[in-house]
Amino acid sequence: MSKPLRLIVLLGLVIIIGYFLQEAVFSDDAYLATIKKERIEKNQSFKSSSSPLEEAARATFDSLTYFPINRKFQVDADYEKLPNPDTIKIPMTTGNSEAYLRFAKAHFNLEGQRVVLTLFLKANAEDSTFFVPFTDRTNGTDTYEGGRFMDIPKPASGEKLITLDFNKAYNPFCVFNYNYSCPIPPAENRLPIAVPAGEKSYAKK
Repeated sequence: MSKPLRLIVLLGLVIIIGYFLQEAVFSDDAYLATIKKERIEKNQSFKSSSSPLEEAARATFDSLTYFPINRKFQVDADYEKLPNPDTIKIPMTTGNSEAYLRFAKAHFNLEGQRVVLTLFLKANAEDSTFFVPFTDRTNGTDTYEGGRFMDIPKPASGEKLITLDFNKAYNPFCVFNYNYSCPIPPAENRLPIAVPAGEKSYAKK
């Protein structure tokens, strides 16, 4: 290959690499902007009359606290739809229980471990999102001791992957107001790792 041709090839490679790097940076920026916007909107909703906070707490509420946004905690998981989904009773914080359909499982790698979460649907409901209650090793220190929740869009029929975004993990309403009754994450969704992503503990004032 002649020298001019080599230079042309190298220049082409540089342009291609630069393009993909630019796309990656743009993608990260757009993702960060989306998460930040969602958090701002949630803070605003917590100041409104529809907030789970009691009226006195709403008057002094400023902001929820979060871990820094980290795309490492947005993971693509292997999606396993269970062949025979069964209904289970999930205990609630007030002592009663609610029926949920154990519908699918998500298998993924995080923090050097292969882990799995069960994906639930509310029994007798036409939900478009999975309900994922879980615990991890941040509970009781950085996060609420009773665990956190995620809402995950159901994949299209035949899909083999599902995206879990722990940056969107949130506290149950009973964290903010004891009058609410919240599902307690079942044993099968106790992650043996720390997941420093999403909402942190709420400090009542």
